[in-house]
Parts: sequence; structure tokens; C-alpha cells
Amino acid sequence: MSIRTLLLVLHVLGAVVALGFSLSYGPWIRRGEAHGPSERAFALRTVSWIDRRITTPAYVAQLVTGLLLVATLGWDLLRAAWLELSLGLYLALIVLAIAVYAPAFRRQRTLAERIAAGEEDESGYGGAASIARAWGVVVTAMTLTILVLMVWKPTLWN
Repeated sequence: MSIRTLLLVLHVLGAVVALGFSLSYGPWIRRGEAHGPSERAFALRTVSWIDRRITTPAYVAQLVTGLLLVATLGWDLLRAAWLELSLGLYLALIVLAIAVYAPAFRRQRTLAERIAAGEEDESGYGGAASIARAWGVVVTAMTLTILVLMVWKPTLWN
């Protein structure tokens, strides 16, 4: 197996792992919310645990293997419109995930844990969950857009 093939396999595997786990967060959280405060807090802690240990490293691996693929294929590839747009979306996604989505999710998880412990009532949870959910949808949509661009490789402005 060539280094290029190995990098391509790792790149695709990283996409499957990262996006697969990301797409499972919503159903896990909804199941937790349907079963009560303790289960909801457990579901949110589990999503956080998976995100830190599996999903985020897989997204980082995407960038590394992608850049290594470009290096093996030739740096001129960086001038392809689909790759320029994908990298721009990836950078915007990182900023949005760190600056907006992660704090919203942490607030949701913290409120759920405080409610499960009997330290707080449900009054603020719905709003916090709605905000985190909305930003989660935005981040997921951006990720799916990058996936489509990577597979389709449209000729846009080149």
C-alpha cells in the first residue's frame, strides 16, 4: 500500500468516525431527556466524553491527513476551489465550535447536572438546550457541506 493510499484510508476513516459520532449526539441527548433528569445528565456527560476523546481527535486527524494528502498530490491542489472552500469552512467551523457551540453545550450539560443533583429547577434548561441544539445543527450542516465538497469536488471559480 502506498503512503497516498494509506493517508486516503485514514482520511476517510477519520471522516466516518468524526461525522458518525457527531450525528449520534442528538439521538443520545433526546433519549436522555425522555427518561428523566439523571439520564439526561448522563447522556450529556457521555456525549461530552465521546467528543473529547474520539470525535475531536478524529476532526483533527482530518486536517492532518488532508494536508498530508495535499503534500503527496502536489500543493497546487490547494488552488482548487472546492478545497479552498472546504478549508475555509473548516476554519470557520473550528472557530464557531470553540467560541459558540462548546460553551452553549457546556451550559446545557452543567444545568442538566445541577437539575439532576436537585440544585436547580428546570426553568433555564429549555432555553439552554435550544441554543446548544441550534448551534449543533449549524456545526453539523457545515460539516456535511465540507463532506459534500470533498466527495463532489465541483469546479466553482477555477
